[in-house]
Amino acid sequence: MTPDEEFPEDLTILESTEVEVLNSKVHRELDVEYVEYGLPDPETQARLAELTEELDRRDDETIGTQAPVLVAENRAASL
Repeated sequence: MTPDEEFPEDLTILESTEVEVLNSKVHRELDVEYVEYGLPDPETQARLAELTEELDRRDDETIGTQAPVLVAENRAASL
């Protein structure tokens, strides 16, 4: 997904799979930019930041809806 391609203004209205696909495309573009130009385009960096924020928000929502025991187990497993 090049910086010239359209990007959704509001990521919150997209399904999780759509956000994940966009995230993947932006990561691949980031890799291409590092290989071809030595550094990323500012637009690609901004898009990645937006996607990361949205994915983190969704993760936080998911954790907030889990039973307290599951949250504790997930945290312990990540340590």
